Amino acid sequence: MKSALRLLRNLNPFGQPPDRQETADVREQLDSTAGLSPYETAMELTGHILPAIGRKPRPDERFKLLEDARAQADKALPVLERHVDFSNLPLPLPASTSALAADNLLKGLANGYHRVARDLIDGGRSAEQRRLALRAIRRGIILIARRQHLAYRTYSKPSSSAWLLMHELYQMARQLQDHAPREEVARIERYYLGALLCAYLDPGKLPRNNLPAAVACTGRLAQYARITELMPDLNTQGSGSACFLVDPEKGEPGNPVFRMPKGTPVFDGFIVDCNGVLDALARSQSIDPGVPPELPLDYPQEILHALHVAIGGKSTRRFHRKRFRPRADLVGGISDVIAFIDINAHTRRAADVAQMQRAANLRTSEWSLLDQSPDGFLVRFLQGDKWLTGVGNIVALHPRESSRLHVCVVRRISTDDKGRLELGLQALSPQVSVVELPAQGEIRRGIYMHRLPAFGNRPGLIARPGHVASGLRLQLDVAGTATEVQVGRRIESSDGMEFYALIPLAS
Repeated sequence: MKSALRLLRNLNPFGQPPDRQETADVREQLDSTAGLSPYETAMELTGHILPAIGRKPRPDERFKLLEDARAQADKALPVLERHVDFSNLPLPLPASTSALAADNLLKGLANGYHRVARDLIDGGRSAEQRRLALRAIRRGIILIARRQHLAYRTYSKPSSSAWLLMHELYQMARQLQDHAPREEVARIERYYLGALLCAYLDPGKLPRNNLPAAVACTGRLAQYARITELMPDLNTQGSGSACFLVDPEKGEPGNPVFRMPKGTPVFDGFIVDCNGVLDALARSQSIDPGVPPELPLDYPQEILHALHVAIGGKSTRRFHRKRFRPRADLVGGISDVIAFIDINAHTRRAADVAQMQRAANLRTSEWSLLDQSPDGFLVRFLQGDKWLTGVGNIVALHPRESSRLHVCVVRRISTDDKGRLELGLQALSPQVSVVELPAQGEIRRGIYMHRLPAFGNRPGLIARPGHVASGLRLQLDVAGTATEVQVGRRIESSDGMEFYALIPLAS
């Protein structure tokens, strides 16, 4: 019906000009999205409205229509993003559908603003055209960063095409910096640096619920980073501390200079100098507990520490990986881990273990062990029950070719190019036991770790929140042996569990 009406309007000599009528049709389509669901809105914008806007010849008119389309998108995108946030990994089909719809919408909007900026720069040099081009560039960079954050939500890497487009938009802003308001170019640069810092932080090493704080933190600290030109002796004098080499022709955020072999020739790109960010992080920490920090940063300490390690170049792998591909069973969450330990303590036969797992209704899943080192594993999801995986969660891993069970903490999550979920696990102790904890009127159980190689080889304890506290003395029955310990400092905590060091007491 709409097509027939449009044809009649175009045939009417007293009607509106075709170009103006097309604009009216686009606005009518935008108005029609008011009653649609978030998913339907995203599909309508991506499939029909944005292509119609792209056919408009005048870039200033396209910009106005894109602003209206973006306003409608801002109503749908948060719902689609929350659907991804609250879904298990790997994403089930409904959540994958929401993620794809949001990604395509963000991509279409960003491409539209990019084309507006390019046409304005190519077609004229008036002050108004430059100001409008900078606004389009800023919109495009913000949308691409949001698209990258969507990828981080699923522990995926942002696409190379997104980085290429962001680099190109920033390069376009640099072309205009001598003939445009300095504050607008500086604003665009901060958004760009915020996206780069977030990538350097590597959100795959953080719990999913910390992503908003990580984005906010890197966005605020972006003002302390600087973009500088390449220097001939950049990589010959060891001067690359906290610096990253960005090549706009490559679909990546850049690489740390300190990891490049000295003497490697560097010809293209520019340098992101993050030494100012390190200084800001240092000013956010106060040595004197009674004195407030010079630059308060109200973000989780694990984010600040991870960013300091990422840009300061202090993180090194303690062991080389050994590659192999056996299968393993994995459960997550302290309740299932305790039950899993109990099952493996009572039987070592694979058939019996599998039967007891089913009887206990454990949410087991099957994983492929890609790599192993003395302090951890890299595993890839194959099949089984999905659960809310997160960095900092406790899991139990049982390789099928071994009788040993490993209690681990999830340290890194990523999704490869084929959508396969991978976990980086830190093994906590070579031997674990389930122990009874003191309680009145209820059963409390914890996981006793006989030796923690990463924490001075002292014993440790994992318990539910509030079941133990630092300084508490415990009488534990560890594998039939009475053991007296004192609860030491809390090493870390996450959803549903707390991890403490233990101090053995003389009997």
